[in-house]
Amino acid sequence: MIVTREQHCFLHRMIRATQSRFHGIPICIVGGYDLALRIPFLKRLEEAGFEPIAIGSGPEAPFRGHGIRFVNYPMYRGINPWLDLGTLNQLTSILAREKPTIVHAFDTKPSIYAIWAARTAGVPIRIRTITGLGEVYSKRSPFWMALGVVLTLMHRYASRQSQFNAFYNHYDYEFAITHWSVKPERAAVVPGSGIDVEQFQAQIPCREKLETLRRQLAPDGGPIIVMISRILREKGVLEYLAAARKVRAAFPRAHFYLVGHIEPAGSRTITIQQLGRASPDVTWLGPREDVPALLSVADLLVLPTFYGEGIPRVLLEAGLARTAVVASEVAGCTEVIRHTENGWLVPPRNSEMLADAISFLLGHPELRNQLAQQLAAEIDAKFSLARIVDIWLSIYEKLLSEIPAGPTPGFGQLTANSICK
Repeated sequence: MIVTREQHCFLHRMIRATQSRFHGIPICIVGGYDLALRIPFLKRLEEAGFEPIAIGSGPEAPFRGHGIRFVNYPMYRGINPWLDLGTLNQLTSILAREKPTIVHAFDTKPSIYAIWAARTAGVPIRIRTITGLGEVYSKRSPFWMALGVVLTLMHRYASRQSQFNAFYNHYDYEFAITHWSVKPERAAVVPGSGIDVEQFQAQIPCREKLETLRRQLAPDGGPIIVMISRILREKGVLEYLAAARKVRAAFPRAHFYLVGHIEPAGSRTITIQQLGRASPDVTWLGPREDVPALLSVADLLVLPTFYGEGIPRVLLEAGLARTAVVASEVAGCTEVIRHTENGWLVPPRNSEMLADAISFLLGHPELRNQLAQQLAAEIDAKFSLARIVDIWLSIYEKLLSEIPAGPTPGFGQLTANSICK
């Protein structure tokens, strides 16, 4: 389900010819705490003529700095039906007040509750993007399996209330068709939210600053390996720590770094004490604002996740930084990485094979460079923000044209085949 270059060019011409169709149309983009990551997407919608409104549970400041209207709502990240009911009521109130023509919700909870709220508020076009299946469907304990049954029922209802369902990868798309009763004519794979290639590359410092950073991270000139992720068990952090110990036995000058937030206390959390016990094999740098620079000086990015990923953004960023990648062979990662062609894939939850892959690529720098160059070209062609925005504008255009047919328009030929094959 990949848009060809010819289809992409046609879509681009069509969008430019019909931008007046979007003029003044209010569209609410609903997400969670990290909705600010979608500011580039919101700006492109604004350029196309829409009046975008961001509705998220995070801070307002990033949106204010870009002149984008922002409305905050409360959302609890854990499991609490009472608080979730409050979220639903708040979203319903916001959407009834804003009266958008389109509501486009991203992530798990927003893609359920915002759609329910939009249906109650009478929003004519309701779209949801599932950015990944998350942790619920990746666990096998009785509690999580029971929760999965409840979540499936919620997704089914939200899907029926939506005009369109988008998925970041083919596995999630097929899963939803099978388990959520999503109709294929109401769904498609749209590969990610897009990455602003020019913006990312502009954040990479000059060569002198990169050389300074590399000397800081590897004073002895040894290779640099980084993992950039939320610090969760399901992201493969423990496997990364174990692999580092094995690799350093063969490559004692290898420098392993872990970058990301420590999550709030819970069964999935990796504590600072646990990270400390891995020292000196892995150094935790905490959350960083200079990810483009870190990736640019790294010899390898490692992502041993077994989480329900959509499309891991860090893989796209590594590609633009021309850094070779070792990732788990799981849905989402395989949407970006093809084994031995543009990166290296290993079985999830296998620290031994992860260590072997890291050691092999450390010993073959020319291969690392070839993989990185190929990945960079593919990220630019397939996952750029410009391409993803063009796809979404074509979807919006089709749905807007269907509004006169009734309050819950059909989709004609707007199918997974016509959008993203």
